[in-house]
Amino acid sequence: MSRLLATLLFVLLAFSGVSSPARATEYLSGISDLPLPDGLVEAKDKSTVFDSAVGKVVTAYASGPGTADAVHDFYEATLPQLGWTETDEGNWRRENETLKIDVLGPAAGPVTATFTLSSDN
Repeated sequence: MSRLLATLLFVLLAFSGVSSPARATEYLSGISDLPLPDGLVEAKDKSTVFDSAVGKVVTAYASGPGTADAVHDFYEATLPQLGWTETDEGNWRRENETLKIDVLGPAAGPVTATFTLSSDN
């Protein structure tokens, strides 16, 4: 009986995905709470951050396979959960922050996304 339980436990663990780590969500380095859709990779060497007493402006870039529609769909599903409200296509507002997401590329991909975050202090 114990051999049967051990075998059953082994089979359950082997096929449950416990042995493989979960895929971590990637976030933009300059906008720490902005996730990237699967496949997009940030071009960290192109990002800029300007921070002063009157506000902050961050510009970040990411590119990868996929379509502009898929990227927009990802953010339309994700950003409201993070407190953002879409004010116009690709433009978002949260408290004193404004986020603009521009996605360029051919209809079939690949795409390059530009993220511009500005805040009023």
